[in-house]
Amino acid sequence: MRVPLSWLKDYVEITQSPEELAHTLTMAGLEVEALEYIGADWGDRIITAQITHLEKVAGSDHLSYTRINTGSEEIGVICGAPNIKEGDKVPLALPGARIGDLTIGVARKMGYVSEGMLCSPRELGLGSDHSGIYILDPATPLGVKLADLFSDVVLEFAIKAHRGDLSSVIGIAREVAALTRKPLRLPEPRFSEQGKPAAELVRVTVEDTELCPRYSARVISGVKIGPSPDWMARRLLMAGMRPINLVVDITNYVMLEVGQPLHAFDYDLVRQQHIIVRRARDGEEITTLDGVQRRLRGDMLLISDPEGPTAIAGVMGSAISEVNETTTRILLESANFKPANVRRTAVTLGLRTESSARFEKGLDPELTTFGANRAAQLMAELAGGQVHPGIVDVYPRPVEARSILFSPAEVEWLTGLKVTSRQVHDALSALEFKVEEVSAAADAAGGEQLLRVTVPTFRGDIEEGADLVEEVLRMIGYDQLPATVPEGPLPEPQSDHWFEREYEIREILIGLGLHEILTYAMTSRQRMLNLLAEVNASTARALLLKPADDGRSGWIVAGAGTTEVAAVGPGSDDGATSAGQEPFEARSLPAVTITNPLSNELECMRLTLLSGLMETLQENSKRTRAGLRLFEIGRRYLPRGAGELPEERRSLAIALCGPAAISWVPELARPADFYDLKGIVETLLERLHIQHYRFTAAQHPTFHPGRCALVEVGRPETNGEQHFMPLGFLGEVHPVVQQRYDLPQRAYLCELDLAALYAAVPERLSYAPISRHQELTRDLAVVVDQQVPARKVQEVIQRQGGELLRTVALFDVYTGSSIPAGKKSLTYTLLYQAQDRTLTDAEANALQERIVEALREEFGATLRS
Repeated sequence: MRVPLSWLKDYVEITQSPEELAHTLTMAGLEVEALEYIGADWGDRIITAQITHLEKVAGSDHLSYTRINTGSEEIGVICGAPNIKEGDKVPLALPGARIGDLTIGVARKMGYVSEGMLCSPRELGLGSDHSGIYILDPATPLGVKLADLFSDVVLEFAIKAHRGDLSSVIGIAREVAALTRKPLRLPEPRFSEQGKPAAELVRVTVEDTELCPRYSARVISGVKIGPSPDWMARRLLMAGMRPINLVVDITNYVMLEVGQPLHAFDYDLVRQQHIIVRRARDGEEITTLDGVQRRLRGDMLLISDPEGPTAIAGVMGSAISEVNETTTRILLESANFKPANVRRTAVTLGLRTESSARFEKGLDPELTTFGANRAAQLMAELAGGQVHPGIVDVYPRPVEARSILFSPAEVEWLTGLKVTSRQVHDALSALEFKVEEVSAAADAAGGEQLLRVTVPTFRGDIEEGADLVEEVLRMIGYDQLPATVPEGPLPEPQSDHWFEREYEIREILIGLGLHEILTYAMTSRQRMLNLLAEVNASTARALLLKPADDGRSGWIVAGAGTTEVAAVGPGSDDGATSAGQEPFEARSLPAVTITNPLSNELECMRLTLLSGLMETLQENSKRTRAGLRLFEIGRRYLPRGAGELPEERRSLAIALCGPAAISWVPELARPADFYDLKGIVETLLERLHIQHYRFTAAQHPTFHPGRCALVEVGRPETNGEQHFMPLGFLGEVHPVVQQRYDLPQRAYLCELDLAALYAAVPERLSYAPISRHQELTRDLAVVVDQQVPARKVQEVIQRQGGELLRTVALFDVYTGSSIPAGKKSLTYTLLYQAQDRTLTDAEANALQERIVEALREEFGATLRS
């Protein structure tokens, strides 16, 4: 939640700096996530100005040429916003001004000279609205630095689910007043009531008082729909909301101010002027204000009239009774709804709003009338409305303030901090708790003072003495807790092998210049299917693969049996559904489904870490030109049989995108490629002392055909042979997938199974003495068929070279005029060395001949002349 400091100061005196205030609140349990300094980077090159002339640019369907009066001169500016007109006062960024990473300059466009830029709210940091230019108040003077008028500090809070009372500016102000011992200044709604009583104008029927404990309604007539005053629009923008019109803005303003969501109906569009609060009928439909038709379930609460639904309770209104330009009479709803029902409805419909976010945290039913009266006051003052007498208030079971018997000794018993009754009284009274002394209790420990604490109705989170202890401690300060030495024996240390292993991998990859990220383990099926260039039942199996754990080679599909690597996916180039393949529905992808998800985007547990990495690349590639080198260590959740818990596979995923490094050296500034990623994997394997591994060409529906490799690691068999097991895939992302994620450059991904990786890590390391005898080096260039992998040639060389062949390294692959068509030349460096003697040339030559003969028999290889 965003709270402008200037708005907060309306209700409490603040003498601390923004940084000190943020620290004070955070230390008291109100987490201030960020401080945003509005106007801090505007300087003197963003000023107020006025549009004196406006004309369409010939040849463009959206550009306009404007003449702008700065108060001292008139300049020309090209603008593409649709909401400007002659006479508007606007923010003007002059040449030299900086808007984010952009420096404004003089430019020529379509025959016009543009000497600046008109700014939208988002460009100024006043919100997220980028639909048009920010229109200033008509009374704004010209040529004034915008920072002198609008500079402010916005505090961004992370409001916890149990503190619904903090979902407003006044709620934060109440905490500031308590912590700083300053008086709280609440607005007092005052207005005159005229005309026919509201009870004669509207009828309210609440059919389900469990889901709607209270429903209050007011009627205001004679309102004039228009833009909001500049001070209100600016506060809404800084709080993250877009101004719409005066009536709607007042309801949003009051919601942000006091925490009570409101809804304004066009009174004349509510059929029969009868509000009915009821459960929806299964399959009933409503078109909400965002223009989407939504199908409802029987457990959802509706606001309706006798002819049909008009709003989804606590979430969003419908278009049928929306306030519009012709509206003159307002039916104002101020209600209280059951938090769990609002949350379930919002999640099911995928429709989270500012209103639902507040109802989900639990609101005080006593707040409805205050919120309605505050909005009625503003509509009378700003919109010229006439407030009709009385409130239609359906409140069958008024909430009663909870009373708790509390002993100050509980504070010391729970925290070790000794406090007096006076300290407890002052701390709780500052938070608007009512504290009364009760006669001393005679017990074995002597007379002990008891307090009767009456909890205000807006603090629904306070249920017992331990909650009061926390409140006392927040006011006194957590830093006052005494430091004590733990007593008793220390627990036995628990060894966690996986913690140590993941730490080891993390250290290696960070040392290679990668950055670790953490993404949600919850995702959606569609987000995972976005990884596949071609989506069908066959390619979707790639998301369910895991290495076999029982010593067999190949892969296992979760919940099925063994499959071959080649069956992973066809690697289609176009990403379209293959001929003969039926369209694949995301819901048919086997995954662990979450019963009550936070949103439709988090409806199941992930089958792969790659989707989170790709989304992170997508977001960060928009904000930086530097190379992205990311990795994540996490778990995949593979489904088992019905009713069984999922298999949690520990995995490592790596992603590269953009320049290999930021450097003036061209070689370092080149784009990252397949071999950068392969080198990272090789370094990881070697640092883990895995000597036997190989990369085999493979196909996978996420990767570019021909640019994907299967990583395999060797496990020694009893006969001394190496048995290679699959570890994971790496490769270049398929162009279809790259385009789907809107990545500006090629991306490279890798995902490795950590259980398979550590099964190949030797339990014990063996060392041999360094030979004191001279090495012999020989180069070997052989010509083989194009399709023969260099890796297989190298395996034969190593096998034939035996113990005397220490290292083999491929250093050249050549195809050219001197090489027959369909052939290639592979050149290796071979290093021979014995442990007990210096090898002779004859011995080395004999080994070379044996290797050449083996290559001739195996691959038909010939020596390159």
